[in-house]
Amino acid sequence: MKKLSIIMLTLFTCFLLACKDSLEINADKVYVEQGKISSEIGFGGIILTLYPDGRADILYGGDIIYRGKFNVKGSILQVEEGKTLTKFKIISNTELRYENNRILKLQSR
Repeated sequence: MKKLSIIMLTLFTCFLLACKDSLEINADKVYVEQGKISSEIGFGGIILTLYPDGRADILYGGDIIYRGKFNVKGSILQVEEGKTLTKFKIISNTELRYENNRILKLQSR
């Protein structure tokens, strides 16, 4: 019985630790790609805006903003707009990672 209690406690602790990367969207949040600044049209960084109702706007660096919806699955944020699915790794509540090395940070207002 003691082993079962220890196993259950360990599993519960692991579950809580796995949920720590969960992203909370209770207000509009704007994430901006870092280190990608350009004055040329179409070559800027990604700008991702998330809304509490599940909507998302994503600007891939050009001048067209795509409207879609987002959902969070564990430590992955998925943005679906049209037939395109874009995935971001949630590093923290203020930082996302795209394509392994592109960092988006929460813009302070």
